[in-house]
Amino acid sequence: MGAWGHGIFDDDTAYDYVDEIDNSDNPKEIFKNAFETAMNAEYLEYDDCHAVTVSASYIDSILNGTKPRVDAEDENFFQFVEKNKHLDVTDLKPNAVKALKVVISDNSELNELWTDNEELYPKWKGDIEELIERLK
Repeated sequence: MGAWGHGIFDDDTAYDYVDEIDNSDNPKEIFKNAFETAMNAEYLEYDDCHAVTVSASYIDSILNGTKPRVDAEDENFFQFVEKNKHLDVTDLKPNAVKALKVVISDNSELNELWTDNEELYPKWKGDIEELIERLK
């Protein structure tokens, strides 16, 4: 796991999705696909987990103005949110919540990896649960 902290953006794989979303002509489709992949997976792979958490964070920021902790050197997230603050993503909230629940379930590689860290697992999971609550 290429993580340096428990935050959603404290992982190299998360920034791969930031770049993908930032360079997309249809970011809403990326969000939608990430959530559908999670909801249809028997077991959600590591990269797909990050696609869900990053996509949900974008939606949270667009709709609720939440400012997640991102790497100081990577302002693409905030630039994207500012540029797309009028993007209508409200219809994606229910699927975001369902997909995030998969990420913190026993059918998730990311959850499985985090359970090995007794100290940070509750913080990581708590961050995801707070995101779920904001998107309900």
